[in-house]
Order: sequence, then structure tokens, then C-alpha cells
Amino acid sequence: MNSTVPIVHDLPTDSKERTWEDRRDDFIVVSVWLLMLSYALISNILILIGIARSSTMRTATSYWFIISLAICDIVMTIISLVHLVPATAFHSAYVELHAWRNIIMIFFYDLFWYTAVLQLGLMACNRFVSIVYPMEYKWLFSKRRSVLTILFGYILGFLVSLPTLFKCCHTLWKSDLYVTVYDPMDTWYKYVDMSVNSLSLVMMIMSYAVIIYKVRESGKAMAKYQLTIRTRLLFQQQAQAMNGSASCSRSYSVRPPRSQVSKKEMRLFIQFFVVSLVFLLTWTTWQWLPHISGSKWAYFVMTSLFFINNSVNPTVYLLFNTQLRRELHYLLCRQSTVSTVETRRKHTQMNRDGPTNNNDPTTTVNGGSCGLMVAAHDISLGGHNHPSSHSSGSVDYSWERFHKRFLVKNGHASLLNPVDISEV
Repeated sequence: MNSTVPIVHDLPTDSKERTWEDRRDDFIVVSVWLLMLSYALISNILILIGIARSSTMRTATSYWFIISLAICDIVMTIISLVHLVPATAFHSAYVELHAWRNIIMIFFYDLFWYTAVLQLGLMACNRFVSIVYPMEYKWLFSKRRSVLTILFGYILGFLVSLPTLFKCCHTLWKSDLYVTVYDPMDTWYKYVDMSVNSLSLVMMIMSYAVIIYKVRESGKAMAKYQLTIRTRLLFQQQAQAMNGSASCSRSYSVRPPRSQVSKKEMRLFIQFFVVSLVFLLTWTTWQWLPHISGSKWAYFVMTSLFFINNSVNPTVYLLFNTQLRRELHYLLCRQSTVSTVETRRKHTQMNRDGPTNNNDPTTTVNGGSCGLMVAAHDISLGGHNHPSSHSSGSVDYSWERFHKRFLVKNGHASLLNPVDISEV
């Protein structure tokens, strides 16, 4: 586990006699961690469901890295729930410090931790190529190359964590300090640990530094371009006024240059940048906090940051990713959506003359939230000669604008046309 304390100099076994203060502290720690881990588990599962429901996101290679990172977070969260939390609550009654179960569980935690760290570095490279070299993106991050890159991350994570299974490089969960420790403390493995994390940090810092520079230069170029267009238009209008011409045959486009960074790329950059920034804060805190204090509460804060890191990723995606929010909102509000659609469909049919087909259970509606507007399947039949034809025309306009977004059939709703990736 990457939150291994580098300065604990001995490994005494956990005392079997816990004082009332110790049990109180354990209760506080376990309660806080259960809340953190429960949120992390639920939110990461929702991210996977949201991406799986959208064919657009499923086929975008950028989202494959998000899927891989969510899987790593889920596995680490489950290991924490089934091993770290019970060990903290019951100490040696649940698992001994040097027990093989303790070694194996931390090995698997390390495996997915290092894989997640490498995924963050690869995500930074993905955004770097997408924004700085957009013409080469589809070639460098084709579907085949993306799959191989992700698999390489898992293989490398396994190789990095493999030494922890050997006596020279054990990492153990020390429940009375609320943290993981090296065993032995002077093991060479801590330098491997530091190297892998530092490598990913360097990749992220360099990639995002260049991206920020590119975005800044792009903004300056955009401002200069717009100023040039406005100046030309001003001279054009002045010449037109002096010549008394009613119109000018030449016009200038105000569209941005093709080299400008798109809104889609910027939103994905913000998502990956914030996730990487949280990892940077977590890992640097692990480096300096143990040298400031040897208190178990300092270690508690340090370990809690790693649990927060598991939940920050899906939180950032839900805050910045419009498409994921829409998919999950629809998923969570499905029953309310169906009920609202059926009620409004019946109300619309009752207020409309003309033939209706009550046996057709299919109705097309717009929107992805609980307050959807109805577009009746037989809107074109009658209704325009009725006093309520204005209302029918409004519904018809809504149908023309948002048709085939959702399909409600036999009381079940399904998404027909996924939102374009540009809305991410």
C-alpha cells in the first residue's frame, strides 16, 4: 500500500488489552472510514454504469482510462472494507500483524494502487496528445493501442507490487497506528515505491504544464484573431459609409481558427487535471507528514487521504461531465420518468380531438430528467381545428426538436440517441 510510513522504526505487535480510550478512537476511525469507503464504492460503480449505458462514451478511448481507474478504485475500496477496516476495529482478534492474510491483502491493494498511479500518468499523456497533437491522437490512441496501454499498466503494477510477497519487502497493515508500514523498515523496496509514484508525478506535471501553456497561447491567439476581425469589420463599415454603398460583398468569418482547443477537450482536461492534482496532494502529504508528527492521528489523516483519493475521481467526473450526469439522472429517476410520461400522455390525449390509438404503448419523449415534456405519437392526427390546437402545436414543436431521445414502451424507458461526445 502506497501510504506506507517510512519512519516507524519498530514493529511491536498489537496489544491485546485495549483501553477505553483506544476503543473510542478505533470507533471514530472506523466510522469515518466506513462513510468514506461507502461513498467511494457507490460513486465508482455509478460511473461504470453511466459509461456502460452510453454507446458514445463506451467507444471513446479517453473513457477507457476512466473505466480502468474506476475499477482500480473499486478493488482498493473493497479490500479496505473487508480487511483494513475490520483489522482496525478488532486488531489481532481479526488478523495478526505478520499473518499471511495481512501480507496478501496488502499485496493486492498495492497491485491496484500502482496500476491506478500509472493510469493517472497515462491519462495525462492522453490529454497531452489530444490537445497538443490532435492530428496524431487517433493514431497514437487507437482502440488497439489504448487497450495495450491499459494492459501494460496492469502488468507493470503487478511487477512493482510483486516484491511485497517476499520477506525482504513486506508491507503490513499496522492497525494500532492506522497505517501501513515496511517490514523490514530499511528495505530497498521503499525506493521502488518512491520511484514509481515520482515517475507518474513527473509525467503529470510535464504534460499538464505543456497543456496549460498551450491553452494560454491558444487564448492569446483567439483574442488576437477576434481583434483582427473586429478591426477589419470596422474599416469595412467606415468604407461603406464613405462610399455610400448599401452593402459590401466581402465578409469575414468570426469562427475561431482550427487550431483552437475545443470545449470537449478542455472539459476532459479539467477532469483529468483535478484528479491528478488530488493524487499529487495525497502523495506529497504522505512524504512530509510522518516527518512532522508521529501521532497515530497524523497517520489517520494520511491514510484517509488515500480513501478520499478513491472517491474524488468519480466526484470530479460527475461535477464536470454533463453526459455522465444525464445518464445517471435518467437511471435514478427512471420510474418517475415513466410515470410522468404516461400521465402527460393520457392528459394530452384527453384534451385533443381526432383519432387516437390507445393500444399503442409507445410514446416518444424528450429530455433526460424527471420533468420530461411529452411528444405524442399521434400528434399529427387532428387537433389543429380544436380550440386547444395552440397547445398541440407547442407539443409538436417539442417533438420536432427533441424527437427520438427516449422511448417509453410498456412502462419501460430507454435511451435512443446518446448525446454527442462534444457535450462532455
